[in-house]
Amino acid sequence: MAARAKKGSLALYRAKRDFAQTPEPSGARDRSARHSRFVVQMHHATRLHWDFRLEAGGTLASWAVPKGPTLVPNERRLAMHVEDHPLSYRDFEGTIPKGQYGAGNVIVWDRGTYDLAEGTNPVREIANGKIKFVMHGKKLQGLFTLVRIKPREGESGEPWLLFKDRDEYAKASWDMKRHSRSVKSGKSLEEIGRDPASRTWQSRPKSRHAAAPRATAKRDRIPALKSVMLATLVKEAFDDEDWLYEIKWDGYRAICTVDESGALTLTSRNHLDLLKRFPQMAGLATAFSSLPIEVDGEICKLDAHGRSSFQELQEASKTKSPLVYVAFDLIYADGRDLRTEPLEGRKALLQRLLSDETLVLYSKHILGKGKAFFSLARARGLEGIVAKRRASTYQERRSRDWLKIKAHLEQELVIGGWTDPQGTRTGFGSLLLGAYEKGKLVYAGNVGTGFNERALRELHSALKKLARKTSPFARGDVLRGAHWVEPRLVAQVRFAEWTRDGLVRQAAFLGLRTDKDAKDVVREMPQ
Repeated sequence: MAARAKKGSLALYRAKRDFAQTPEPSGARDRSARHSRFVVQMHHATRLHWDFRLEAGGTLASWAVPKGPTLVPNERRLAMHVEDHPLSYRDFEGTIPKGQYGAGNVIVWDRGTYDLAEGTNPVREIANGKIKFVMHGKKLQGLFTLVRIKPREGESGEPWLLFKDRDEYAKASWDMKRHSRSVKSGKSLEEIGRDPASRTWQSRPKSRHAAAPRATAKRDRIPALKSVMLATLVKEAFDDEDWLYEIKWDGYRAICTVDESGALTLTSRNHLDLLKRFPQMAGLATAFSSLPIEVDGEICKLDAHGRSSFQELQEASKTKSPLVYVAFDLIYADGRDLRTEPLEGRKALLQRLLSDETLVLYSKHILGKGKAFFSLARARGLEGIVAKRRASTYQERRSRDWLKIKAHLEQELVIGGWTDPQGTRTGFGSLLLGAYEKGKLVYAGNVGTGFNERALRELHSALKKLARKTSPFARGDVLRGAHWVEPRLVAQVRFAEWTRDGLVRQAAFLGLRTDKDAKDVVREMPQ
């Protein structure tokens, strides 16, 4: 790797910068210091991160830490090893101008000295892939470890892990949000950006004929998706090293977009505003360490065993109880439209950009072993799994690069009518269901279980508002004497099997789907 070609070299640092256009120091080797020093700079460039720098070999060995260091014991933080910086950089605080590498505001978040806990030469320890040290800073104190880890397949850069070892300085209650100011000036990043006295670029051309400033790279536009990528239903699980396998989550598909100002939109696959229905998801605006960003995922309600439950999600939309956003794909980040990038790389970047692991759940995957994973999913009572080609691009349509294998049959069906209740039951007896074939609504059976009293009452009220005199089904003789409705409501139904006549058997109602247009509902048969 070019960045690691020569430890302690500032060549890569200088190559990335134009010192006629940036206030950063160009730097020279400094061997005069008697004690090893460190600095942690809070840096809002493309995304907020912390630059963790240790004096080693006359320069500052540097790592970019997306979530920042912590005093919580053994809480691991990703740290990407970047180019060495000059020692004079340890006091830099100000604004790097647009068009320059790392453009954005910088504060000295912490600084001090450190001692090696193992070994005698920090350059040698870093080269060996592990450095253990004791920090003496304003905020960071005690024993820490940096250790190199193996990069994921297709991942660029050199990933390390930074964590606080257990000692008297470890604090389980450490909260990064309470420590956001500079130890040098006492200012926040925002105050540095607004302060006219902060160090910023002033153009000083070397001559009257100096070359014009270089054009900055254009940032891609955030995609306005026409459709989400959909999986094709297949009968059986399979093993293939070219595929990865995820849990099939049972919730509302949602595209989460946060623009550069932090404004959040959360839209369904038919472009409905899901933030209105699920206001408890507003925290997604601050759940990612890179802005702007666009993520594909699923709004879910997890049960006591960590399984997603569509029925419980229906109740959560009324009670405003906590939900999670399961993130499984990254469409846009770091100024780039990622739709043409391989899936595995998109997921690796997505995982690194998550900064709220309470509200957002990263959809983990396994490689190659689809049959065993499906067996486990079925044993745990999950809906099924999704197989995705590791090299697949993001396609705004149903694709065979994504396949779904269901442990339990489940799909959306259109409500075309209802029957009268029997005995002590109120509201209705069962719902009459259908799916579209060649533009016509074809009867697909009925569902009479899965309703509680509130669902019976609320759904019956909604059905009466859509009442019509004639059957909406292609065959008008379906269950004569039933009550008919305009086919606008979509029900999520779980069932045992399709009969030879094309009807659902042993169906149970799970809830209404407001995120799908009734005209898009077709009978989903495995291929």
